[in-house]
Amino acid sequence: MKAREEAHARPRQPGKIRSVILAVAVHALFFALIVFGVTWQSRPTPPLQAELWDKLPPGPPASAPKAAPEPPPPAPEPPKVEPKPEPPKAEPKPEPPKADPKPEPPKPDPAIAEKKEREKKEREKKEQERKEQEKKELEKKEQQKREAARREQEKKEREAKAAAELKSRAEAKARADAEAREKAAADAAEAARLDEFNRYVNGIKAKIRGKANVPDTVRGNPRLQVRIRILPGGDVLDIAILKPSGNPVYDTAIERAIRSAQPLPVPPANSELFPRFRDLILNIEHER
Repeated sequence: MKAREEAHARPRQPGKIRSVILAVAVHALFFALIVFGVTWQSRPTPPLQAELWDKLPPGPPASAPKAAPEPPPPAPEPPKVEPKPEPPKAEPKPEPPKADPKPEPPKPDPAIAEKKEREKKEREKKEQERKEQEKKELEKKEQQKREAARREQEKKEREAKAAAELKSRAEAKARADAEAREKAAADAAEAARLDEFNRYVNGIKAKIRGKANVPDTVRGNPRLQVRIRILPGGDVLDIAILKPSGNPVYDTAIERAIRSAQPLPVPPANSELFPRFRDLILNIEHER
């Protein structure tokens, strides 16, 4: 592989194929001449023939003397072998003209070089300062954007918080107002029920006092607390003195008056007020 690459790498010589063909043709011609000469010199000698006579034939008449026999032709000379022509030599490539040596550049003046270096450093310094200034301004703008975004977010949060608080206060006020209205309505209803309860209680006390037959021996203003269990319609189921007045005569007179006042004036059994009269506690004070 390496020899092939080297062969490919060598430049081709002009006329090489033509010289090879010419050399082969000359060798072939020379070989043919050698074969022909050997064959021509080695041909066999033809046989000699002789005739026998009984008598000699009469001699020929005298004639002019015979001419001398012609000598045999000389043997042909072998062809001259021409020398093998040398292949044409490749003309050497002309060498490129050598370039004239470049003149050495003149050495710069140290003062000028120092000035240029100083100016270069000043330009680089100014460029660095400009970049730093631009960076600071960019950071400042970014900081301002962040601050503005933060303030805007805080403003939105404050507004949302204020709106939420306002809504909460409004809802709380609405609930308070509703509760106040409900309480007022409940209080009014309770007051109405209490008034009605007191009206029934006062009616029961008045009827008991009307039925009470208190002896004149009872002095002062005795007071007792009694519990009355009332059936629907006003009938008395049971009477119990919780706190006696200290005067048994008065206590007995009040107990008899309660039984005599049946049926007591109570609200209807199907009303929501009647359950409060099922176990009624009364404070009865003697009045003169």
